[in-house]
Amino acid sequence: MAKCRKPLSFFVDIMLSYLHRYHAGNFADVHKHLLLSRVLVSLGRKTAPFCVIDTHAGEGLYDLSSAEAVAGGEATEGVKRFLDLDNPPEITQAYRACLPSSTAYPGSPALAQYLMRETDRLLAVELHPQAHLALRRAMRGDDRVHVHRRDALEALVALVPPVEKRGVAVIDPAYEVKDEYRTVPAAVAKAFARWRGGVYFIWYPLLPEARHQQLVTALCGAGYPEILISEWHRRAPEDGRGLYGSGVVVVNPPWGLESEAVMLGAWLEAAGFGGHHVLRKVVT
Repeated sequence: MAKCRKPLSFFVDIMLSYLHRYHAGNFADVHKHLLLSRVLVSLGRKTAPFCVIDTHAGEGLYDLSSAEAVAGGEATEGVKRFLDLDNPPEITQAYRACLPSSTAYPGSPALAQYLMRETDRLLAVELHPQAHLALRRAMRGDDRVHVHRRDALEALVALVPPVEKRGVAVIDPAYEVKDEYRTVPAAVAKAFARWRGGVYFIWYPLLPEARHQQLVTALCGAGYPEILISEWHRRAPEDGRGLYGSGVVVVNPPWGLESEAVMLGAWLEAAGFGGHHVLRKVVT
């Protein structure tokens, strides 16, 4: 009997059903954005301009007092807990400076917008129509920012190399479509062939099904010169359902990111953020 194949529109509908506003400011956002802020700070140390390509930009800025955010309640154990931690190290200050208030949370494009200089540029890609409109409103009036409505992974390959030659591609899918664990590393490989000098910052969820292992294995086996893998484990995977941790793979990590990730993880653990940090490096 022939297998029943779902139409392409089925997968498009799934991709367009996710809105990050229900999860904004959660522990995964804190883990991800602390590391991203350090990448952006590192890029800004050189005078030459850099480009940020954000493939899954979302809405840009999130209202933590909205009905959706309150219903999810995830910021309580994320950014709100982070802001209550004592004795934050200097390497957290760039991220903290991007938090305008206790009720507003910056997504990765807003984080990049804040930490970029006048000569730098942001290419923000978002396919979801509602999120795209919100993103355009959030980025309005900033000539450094160019907002695209197009497929994320198609854009990743098409937009590299940027004219600046330096920069970071932020790849942050919802992984609602399970095939993204395969298509993301494939797109990164195509982009890397065109832009070998770029930093590739890939987030992934840690779920009990462990599908992230396919993504991490593919990235580690692609022959990139250096990869840094940072995971924040909130709990053991067998203790309940749903998201138990957050992972980031950085291809071509900037100098010093490894030591900064060690410091961040040690402080978050000691200060009581909840969970523990796992870090490893792969060198070809």
